[in-house]
Amino acid sequence: MANALTITPEILQNLPPETSAGLISLVTIIQTVGIVFIVYFIFQIVNIILNIKRNKRIKRIEKKVDQVDHKINKLLSKKHKPKDHKTKA
Repeated sequence: MANALTITPEILQNLPPETSAGLISLVTIIQTVGIVFIVYFIFQIVNIILNIKRNKRIKRIEKKVDQVDHKINKLLSKKHKPKDHKTKA
C-alpha cells in the first residue's frame, strides 16, 4: 500500500507530459498554501500576544481612572461652608 502512494521519478517519467505537469503544479500550489497557512498562524500568535498586553494596559488605566473618579467624588461630596463675600457698595 505504501508503494501505491509514493510518487517516484520513474512514475513521473512514464506519465504523459500533461499529467506530470498537472501534478507538479498541484504540488506547488499545495506547498504555497502550506506556507501561507504557516505565516498566517504565526501572525495570529503574535496578534494574540499583543492583544493580551494591550488588555493588561487597558485594565491598569481603567483602575487608575476609577481611583481618580473616586477621589473626585470624595472631594465633591465634602461640604464646604459658604464664605461670605463682602461686596463693595
